[in-house]
Amino acid sequence: ADPELLIGSQAGTTNFYAAVYNVLDGDEANPRIKLFDTFGASVQALLNGDVDMVLTDAASSKGYIGANPDKLKVVGGPLASEDFGFIFTPGSDLVAPFNAAITSMQDDGFFDHLNTKWFFVYEPGQ
Repeated sequence: ADPELLIGSQAGTTNFYAAVYNVLDGDEANPRIKLFDTFGASVQALLNGDVDMVLTDAASSKGYIGANPDKLKVVGGPLASEDFGFIFTPGSDLVAPFNAAITSMQDDGFFDHLNTKWFFVYEPGQ
């Protein structure tokens, strides 16, 4: 890896921690990380040539690549994984119906429909 390349990131995000611990040396103050107030600002810095790369999740990368197909691409495979969840108060009556709704959307293909409708189609290697 080129020790001069700069990584754009938003501090405190999972993308920031993946860059620090999976790409760099684990030093959160590493000067190769250029911090931005928003994730979008880090992508704009990449488009402007101010940084050399930005780590992103798959959904975000699809959107940015779809909007800038001649300027951006994904390289390599996943560096980290993260699971997202919803938080409820203990004993909440919402947990069971919420879980049932999610299961139903997975089973009937509605999640796939939402993914197709709202996210750009991206094939690795594009």
